Amino acid sequence: MSHQTSDFRYRLWMWLPPLLAVLAIAWGIGREYWAESEYRSAVNELADQGLPVTTTQIRDRYTVAEFDERSAEWTELFDAVVALREVSRDSVEGIDELVPPGQPWPAEPFAALMSEKAAPLMAKFRELLEGDVPIPLEMHFYSHWHWHSSSNYAAIPELLEDEFQFAYHSGESELAFSLLEQWRMFLKTLNASNRFQVWAQSSLMDAWFRTVRTSVTHEFWNEEQLQRLVSLSNGFQAIDSAEWNDSRLASFVAWDPLQDSGVWVRYSEPNLRSTQPFGASAVHALAALQWMQRRDDVEGIRDRRRDRKEWQAKEQALTDESRSLVSVPSATLNRNVRDSWGVATAYGQRQEDSFRDRLAWTLTAINLRKYQVEDGQFPRSLDALRTVGANDDDWTLTTGERLGYRVGDGSKDGDQAVAVLWTDDGTNQGEEEPGVGRIPYSERKWGAGRAKRFEIWFD
Repeated sequence: MSHQTSDFRYRLWMWLPPLLAVLAIAWGIGREYWAESEYRSAVNELADQGLPVTTTQIRDRYTVAEFDERSAEWTELFDAVVALREVSRDSVEGIDELVPPGQPWPAEPFAALMSEKAAPLMAKFRELLEGDVPIPLEMHFYSHWHWHSSSNYAAIPELLEDEFQFAYHSGESELAFSLLEQWRMFLKTLNASNRFQVWAQSSLMDAWFRTVRTSVTHEFWNEEQLQRLVSLSNGFQAIDSAEWNDSRLASFVAWDPLQDSGVWVRYSEPNLRSTQPFGASAVHALAALQWMQRRDDVEGIRDRRRDRKEWQAKEQALTDESRSLVSVPSATLNRNVRDSWGVATAYGQRQEDSFRDRLAWTLTAINLRKYQVEDGQFPRSLDALRTVGANDDDWTLTTGERLGYRVGDGSKDGDQAVAVLWTDDGTNQGEEEPGVGRIPYSERKWGAGRAKRFEIWFD
């Protein structure tokens, strides 16, 4: 090998790495400029389609409502209920329990006193409810995924739940049912006031469904009341998934993620500095926009718990598509970056599926008690609920799985057969079998603490 050839190779190996590094950086910077241009074009297209892309437009779209001169009375009522419920409750044993008639309830004296104090507030509540007085709303925007209302409207469901507990323990089933109806009417009024409160209504429905499910674990309602409970539960409607998607998308673009670029930038949220210390990547912003707009992977969303490895591989492929050569410390739109921006695939569909699963669980619980009231015992399988007017849809989750159900044989003298109904907890971490599984959570080796939230036992 000649000296000249050796010198050439030496220079090549010396200069090639830095040259490639410069080319990679230049390519990465150029791709960032291209991605920013594409991102701006995509946002302009969304604006042309009517999506709010500024915080002012969001406020106008989601908080505008028709109020009358009596709307302020709702605010006064909310504040009065909050003041009443500020009485120390932590030391009251069993205050959060739903205890059937005839069983000891340590919190009964306190609940009776609070119910007496709440009587004028309940009267005012019914007056406003029957008068169709719209509920006012004051909105505050703290970040791209944290909208907050200063209104204390959540105090009303809490008061109604307190009143329901006392009526339930007192054996006043018609009063208890009327409280559930008023609770339902309040959520409907809240829903009608403006579009933001549609989501408030959605979150408050959880407490209503949970209360109804708990109430049927004991033999409290008669056959006719149980049928009315089915009708009342079916009166709830899922929020359109497109509305959910638009809200999340609007929140993302209105707080322009690309404003957080540069070391000296004023970050819109403190947590962004930890995930994006040198500013946001336009490649990541564009990928996040496309991620949230996906509409073609609904079944994948539903099946992600059934085949976790396949879903993780699909998620990783989507992440790899967002690779940036100049983004530090995160080269891709990884989970940390997505969480800081509130990015979620098929967000609307997830919310809608979650609602339908909660409704299916609640309806099946009611129908199980209805079957027991009519037949004197619980059914051997959920299929037997067809005799009380239920069908497969009532006990089938959006993933296609059936709710978990098991009933004891009641073979021991003096023992009543005990039935248990459980739903999918949505995680399955540490489980050998995915989804609902074959046994209740309280009997599993891992995560028995989930039993309180995802299974109910009937006596």
